[in-house]
Amino acid sequence: MPRPKITLILILLFAAGTRLWNLGYPKGYYFDEVYNAFTTQEFAKGNKDAYEWSHQSPVKGTAYGWTHPPLAKLLGEVGILVFGDNEFGWRIANALIGVGVIYLVYWLGEKLLRNKSYALLAAAFAGLDGLLLVQSRINMNDIVAVFFILVVFAAFVRYQLKQSKNNLLLLGLSLGLLIATKWTGLYALPVFGAWLGWQNLTKVSKWPALLAALIIIPAAIYILSYSQYFLLGGSWSNFVELQKQMWWYNTNLKATHTYQSDWWTWPLSLRPVWYYVDYSIPGQIANIYALGNPLLWWLGMAAVLFTGYAAVKSRDWRVWLIVVGYLAFWLPWARAPRIMFLYHYLPSVPFLCLALAYSLSKLPKWVTLASGILILGSFVFFFPHWTAIHVPANLAKYYFWMSSWK
Repeated sequence: MPRPKITLILILLFAAGTRLWNLGYPKGYYFDEVYNAFTTQEFAKGNKDAYEWSHQSPVKGTAYGWTHPPLAKLLGEVGILVFGDNEFGWRIANALIGVGVIYLVYWLGEKLLRNKSYALLAAAFAGLDGLLLVQSRINMNDIVAVFFILVVFAAFVRYQLKQSKNNLLLLGLSLGLLIATKWTGLYALPVFGAWLGWQNLTKVSKWPALLAALIIIPAAIYILSYSQYFLLGGSWSNFVELQKQMWWYNTNLKATHTYQSDWWTWPLSLRPVWYYVDYSIPGQIANIYALGNPLLWWLGMAAVLFTGYAAVKSRDWRVWLIVVGYLAFWLPWARAPRIMFLYHYLPSVPFLCLALAYSLSKLPKWVTLASGILILGSFVFFFPHWTAIHVPANLAKYYFWMSSWK
């Protein structure tokens, strides 16, 4: 077997191990699982009320998670049907999808960087990121959205390399799956609409196919994602009203939270989100913080700036796509009217890893080696802080490099 394939398998096995290890802990719901995991369970039971905005949960401390499209929860439902209605069952789908994210970073790296070694490096960086890890170990929509974002970008790359109708169809299907997971996927439409529109400005014969790929097919997939709802007796009028309620909720949410943060603070990792704490062992503490790998993110920010400069200078569409992928799912939050958290930055992290790998490919190899050692060391140091491993309480303070992390 060629060495790159062996290395990729090892990276994926590492990602799988860190995501599946002790996945059934914490017991019960934590953070947004009171909405997402609970609703996933209700989907598995065939409860139509879980889809609609007008019903109260019968279980104290939980609520139906109707504020996002259902695809991520439907995928989580498969885990429950296979492994049972338990913590492992409602988290396993996201853990495996999180491993898929690492593979897609490699695939995109191979096509965009045109260098297998640095594509592997990008995948390794993604496997060493804390936020990607944490979001793969909890039943929330975000890691699923990241997976489909990367699928969309992979489909777009395939189309750029071979502009066939099949590849355009694949792009449309991917966009539909993304939007059926989370509405932030809509950020991809103006990006690819503008790119493909400019690319085919004078090719009028291609416009119908482009319209189908960007609008018609995604809309059809989105509606199909509610198939269970319709099969359970949901009406079209209620479906339409549900979309209105989702829009109202996501554009008018005025709640506040101790761990909310502004969009511009995310690349600097100024305000992580505290998901869970366990004091059950005397003298010890276990935490789960939604926090990126700090050294990866800080080096990655410099790399994004360099990659942007290289994109302007080289005019290489591959380099541009890395920058576009990073910015497209971060900058729109500057205008968001609702409460925001660090995990909303998650879709930009794979592109940050690609930018860092690209930047290192232009530097002496000792810089790559030093960067890799620092990032790996940071991962090992913070791993307990991401996965609720008990540590002595008097040592836990060393995880808080900034006062804003507490």
